[in-house]
Amino acid sequence: MKFKLPKISSYVYYTKLNFSKVFFLIRKLFIHTKILKWIHDINKHNSIVLVGANVLKPNGVDFHIHAIQELSQTDTCLIPSDTILKKISSNNFFKNYIDKIKPNYSSILHSHVYPNYINWCYGQKLKNPNIKWIHTYHLHYYNDHGGGEVLDWQKEFNRNFIEVASKADVKISVSKWEQILYKEKFNIDTLYIPNGVDVVKCDKANADVFYKNYGIKNFILNVSRHDPVKNPKEFVLLAQSMPEYNFVIIGNGLTKELFKEHYNTVAPKNLTILGKMSQIEVQHAIAASSCLVSTSKKEGLPTLVLECMAQSKAVVVSNEPGSMEAIDDGKYGYFYELGNIQDLKNQTLLALKDTIKPIKARQRVLEEYDWRVVIKKLDKLYDA
Repeated sequence: MKFKLPKISSYVYYTKLNFSKVFFLIRKLFIHTKILKWIHDINKHNSIVLVGANVLKPNGVDFHIHAIQELSQTDTCLIPSDTILKKISSNNFFKNYIDKIKPNYSSILHSHVYPNYINWCYGQKLKNPNIKWIHTYHLHYYNDHGGGEVLDWQKEFNRNFIEVASKADVKISVSKWEQILYKEKFNIDTLYIPNGVDVVKCDKANADVFYKNYGIKNFILNVSRHDPVKNPKEFVLLAQSMPEYNFVIIGNGLTKELFKEHYNTVAPKNLTILGKMSQIEVQHAIAASSCLVSTSKKEGLPTLVLECMAQSKAVVVSNEPGSMEAIDDGKYGYFYELGNIQDLKNQTLLALKDTIKPIKARQRVLEEYDWRVVIKKLDKLYDA
């Protein structure tokens, strides 16, 4: 019987395969070691505010908790950190690492939105009653979030907000309207500390940067996403009704095909659809715009609207509670009745002509919503 030598190509293939496996295991061990070192550093810290859950997504809650970390005078740490989330998923972290964090009696836990972190905070509070636990309510989930009916995962979030987060030592609402709702509907008392706006970043916005990149200026702007609660269709309908004006919509996943197939409407020629942008890129777009239109069906306290107000831009919002609170029921901006495109058009035309409200709106932001004002209120809670 003759012995056949394997082909050289087989040796090369299996060598590469084994090398890949070894490399993967070494990388996995390296990441594991780095995470354990990070946790060790947290555990030996005598007094620290652990803010979470961080999921590293470009939304209002993400901007909120990152602003706390950046601006607080107290030692804070995001759970998990941005660095860790660039190596493993949030689910991986909460499955395999969160219970290795051992906050001491002087630690402060500050939870936001996500049940996995809220539940962990509750568990730590049961183990050590001396730990201070703060929870911030951003926005309850409503039928509009699910496109007509609250989805199962949204129901679970709501249940967690009511049954678990309510056990925190201090509860915060980022809007006055939800503060009233939580008290009247669920008998949950909360402090009002508003959603903040980083006015310093807003002031760094440069219209020329946006114009250089996209060749558009003096347009009517909407920043959205493919989400029933954000209601981007009404902005498209507005653009259709005002063909003599330029419109820009910014949002991840938004395309002409999406509007045609999912929203049963056609994006007109005067509407430019742009993809996902960073926070500073959005600020440049606001600077280059002549007016912001928000068609959202539900907001806690909309960061985007406040950012536009900070830049002294005219704003038109839907008549939902969070947006109405931001503009003080029309004192600092314009509002329309959801679903009424003619009303939206009329209010947009008024906003485009107004030079008074936008100036007053910036002053409102500086006095109440500027993070330099808001963070002092949070730091007082941390220090108390």
